[in-house]
Amino acid sequence: MAISKIRRKHIQNFLKERQISETCWECCQSRFLSLSDMGRHVNQVHEPEITEKEKNELNKLKAMEEYQNNLLKLKQRRGEKGSSDPISVDCQCQLDDYKVILFYRYISIEDPVQFALDHQHYCRNMTGKVRIAGEGINATLAGTNQDIDIYLNWLTSTQPFKDLEDVTLDIPLLLSDPSTPRYKLFKPSKGCIHVFSDLSIKLTDEICPLGQKTVVLDKLIKDDHRQGKLPPKDFHAILSKRHQDDFLLLDTRNYYESKIGHFEGAVTPAIRKFSQFPDYIDRNKEAMRGKKILTYCTGGIRCEKATAYMRQVLPQDTEIFMLDGGIHNYIEWCKSNKDDIMDPVWQGKNYVFDARQSLGLNDDSIVSVCQKCNARWDQYKKCSTTGCHLLVLQCDNCSLQHDKVFCCKDCKENQQNGLCQCEQQRRIEELETI
Repeated sequence: MAISKIRRKHIQNFLKERQISETCWECCQSRFLSLSDMGRHVNQVHEPEITEKEKNELNKLKAMEEYQNNLLKLKQRRGEKGSSDPISVDCQCQLDDYKVILFYRYISIEDPVQFALDHQHYCRNMTGKVRIAGEGINATLAGTNQDIDIYLNWLTSTQPFKDLEDVTLDIPLLLSDPSTPRYKLFKPSKGCIHVFSDLSIKLTDEICPLGQKTVVLDKLIKDDHRQGKLPPKDFHAILSKRHQDDFLLLDTRNYYESKIGHFEGAVTPAIRKFSQFPDYIDRNKEAMRGKKILTYCTGGIRCEKATAYMRQVLPQDTEIFMLDGGIHNYIEWCKSNKDDIMDPVWQGKNYVFDARQSLGLNDDSIVSVCQKCNARWDQYKKCSTTGCHLLVLQCDNCSLQHDKVFCCKDCKENQQNGLCQCEQQRRIEELETI
């Protein structure tokens, strides 16, 4: 019977350990003067020991192979190139039985791979997106109330969260109680598991890709950075004086997000992805020099890096602040204090990256229009051209008149030549200065 390479290796190592000269081996208080005699002794007496070593190494190799396969999966693309997420949901779920959470934390993750693998277990019944890196975690997840609470009870006991004592209590995350620390951190909202098409857990270099190697975790946890975070109440107090005070209000999100909702008077860069934000700042340094700048985004994660980069490249006399918890927390604060707020400042909807598309103070708040008939409209559809998938504001009435949705004439006639007409226009607008 053939001996495996692994078993042969352990037998050879065993013989070497007991060899005292070129023709002598010592084992079990006996001496063997030939290799054949020593070999017979090993087979007769030490076979279980050799078998155990072989078994242990095979298990280690299997575990390593499984680990490498898992690591590969954690770093693979979420979908095929050219594919995109759904932007509508049609189900009969009882929304009171579900919720969607949105959270992030910039903190050193001791073992990102294991943390991601643990998420595969605790999130197995949920849908959504989780991004994990050495600098922290960024996640939005949908699931039943029970599954979300079980996940949060585990998550808040792990290394990246165990220092937050006020969120580690095993208390259900209720949509009706926005005053709790858990609510403020995990930002729950109504929605079922169908708002995402699947569950994606990935290991990444950055949990929010700015693409600037100088904006590192150490800068995001400094005291001066933390002091630049304004709670919704203080942010609102400054914005309520927008007609008297001199400050710059800057949206750090993408153009299609700000198109359907923004704070009144905000500068809304025509960027398509967050990694374009630093170039936008560099082009507008002079307009920002020495100003008081207030920034905002969906939930706060982009402003963390945006403001860190701005502090790095703008003069020290420039005052830089961010809305802590983002638009989501501002809207929740407005809802909780609606009797005391005469001027909420927020206009339209807060774009969210799932099939719900947006959330707002109320359904009637619409600041955008259908690009065909100019009727008030804020629900996106996707361009039907393969490889485009740009978001298009087209109302239901106009959609009934056309079989497909196209973002521009170039896409409709399939004459993009690399960039369609509306993408070319966006790039022109992106280069415009403040």
